Amino acid sequence: MQITIKTHQMQLNQETTLQMKRRIHFALGRFANAINRVSARLTDINGPKGGQDKQCLIIVKLRKGGEIVIQEKGTDCSAILNHCANRVSRAVDRELTTRWSAPIRKIRRAQNTEKFVSLKSEVRDSDKIEQGGRIVQFDDK
Repeated sequence: MQITIKTHQMQLNQETTLQMKRRIHFALGRFANAINRVSARLTDINGPKGGQDKQCLIIVKLRKGGEIVIQEKGTDCSAILNHCANRVSRAVDRELTTRWSAPIRKIRRAQNTEKFVSLKSEVRDSDKIEQGGRIVQFDDK
């Protein structure tokens, strides 16, 4: 997992950049085998005017295709990055859980279909089945 941090219209010292990389790695480390690249972009929207003018954009590119984009605005770079890291961690978890559980659903559907087909063939053999005290006959041969 490659992590890059870029800034636009602002300067960060090396210690702050390293701390931000550590924070992103901490948030996404458990998904490292499913993530190709993470890029964070910190922008000072208004320049030197002040106010709520800093923006953090985190883009996560997944190994098997797709990307997750999280954006946040605020006044403090560290707080914004922490909030974005939490949000992107939850989003990646949600995406990967959905991907990992989808094949299981398909397998279960196929197994249920096989059970239904085998039950239907057993019913055809006897052509009759008792349901709730009455006999139902199938004529769809």
